[in-house]
Amino acid sequence: MKITLVDRNSIAEELGIQVGDELLEINGTRARDAIDYRFHESNEQISLKIAHQREVVIYDIEKDEDDRVGLDFEDMKILSCGNDCIFCFVDQNPQGLRKELYFRDGDYRLSFMYGNYTTLTNAGPAILNRIITQRLSPQYISVHATDYEIRRHLMGLRKDDHILEKIRLLHDNGIDMHTQVVLCPGLNDGHVLSKTVSDLYKFNRRIISLAIVPVGLTDHRFGLSELKKVDRTYACNLLEAVKGSQERFRVEIGRAFVYPSDEFHILAGNTIPPSAYYDGFPQTENGVGIVRSFIEDFEKQSLRLPTRLTTKKRMTMATAELPSEFMRSTILPRLQSVEGLDVILEVVPNILYGRSVTVAGLLSGKCLCSALKGKDCGDLLLLPPDILNSDGVFLDDMSVAQLEELLEVPVLVFDGRWSNVFEYLKKFIRRYHTEDLLPVVERPY
Repeated sequence: MKITLVDRNSIAEELGIQVGDELLEINGTRARDAIDYRFHESNEQISLKIAHQREVVIYDIEKDEDDRVGLDFEDMKILSCGNDCIFCFVDQNPQGLRKELYFRDGDYRLSFMYGNYTTLTNAGPAILNRIITQRLSPQYISVHATDYEIRRHLMGLRKDDHILEKIRLLHDNGIDMHTQVVLCPGLNDGHVLSKTVSDLYKFNRRIISLAIVPVGLTDHRFGLSELKKVDRTYACNLLEAVKGSQERFRVEIGRAFVYPSDEFHILAGNTIPPSAYYDGFPQTENGVGIVRSFIEDFEKQSLRLPTRLTTKKRMTMATAELPSEFMRSTILPRLQSVEGLDVILEVVPNILYGRSVTVAGLLSGKCLCSALKGKDCGDLLLLPPDILNSDGVFLDDMSVAQLEELLEVPVLVFDGRWSNVFEYLKKFIRRYHTEDLLPVVERPY
């Protein structure tokens, strides 16, 4: 592993280790990635084999258990998914996006580090042993179905991947797991879903949760298997079918174990369940309980919102269709109660993936421009969280600065803190040229 950073005043700097050197081994084992390094770094005695220019140097280090050596490394190579799921969202991407969006991630390390879901199909004994030995817990596992024939059809398996045997091994060795089923109407629902829930429930001591999420379908399924979308009737039936299991599981283990995503509740026209329904919100990143969590957090923060603004302001909140109703019924009235603040809610259709994609996180810069161009968005355009990637751009690579220029309004991506929204509103003045009424925005100081 190539060393990309040596911390100042660190053990590594004191030893003369330099950027560009390579870590070959740590404690006598090959250094595969930063996880290997972090796993051994906590030891009080460490042996590093370092390639420096044309020589190999071994450093034997004695330190306190909590002390860092002070090294960082180049990004590790991500393991790809070897399956060919008929519902894979990557295959439904439109053309012209950055290449990273066409990569099928199947890396168990990212599952541990970031909560990415993997199928474990390609996880052989070496990977499973590493998960257990290095305590890479929890793991997030896409199961979809435990019936092999259904799994083979859904996931394009060439042979049985023995998913339940792998789960049992992780379970018996103390690895926590969160699981999910992407539900495809007519394929892995009904008795197939019942079997999947029952099979996974046997490992409830380590499987903390099972999320059921509806299949996501875009307008770009050219040449792919025909799949049915989830509608209102289907969502109602699914929630009713799961309810009995949830009630039984609560009696037996004190939690519901299986949780339909918020989309089912919204499609069914149901009130979002209370926080107790989600048993600590184990899968908000998967859309399970994220609405309830957002509402409760807003209600707490709203107690500290100002009662009035000294200068009148107008703010536009942009969102997608799926969260629009709870935003309109719960969030908007409270914000509108702030004297001097006018708030507009704009529901933005998804022109990148198609109108059937209704989640806010998949809106692109072009989606926002298409819906808002020519409209007066007021003093601030507030965007949903998680709408930008790690590089700070939208799915179509448009930047926030470019969006601001096109819409002629300051743009703020919500970071979870409403106090920041009001601070941002206070920090700029929007004025107009009297000769042409074109808006001029002074950036926040």
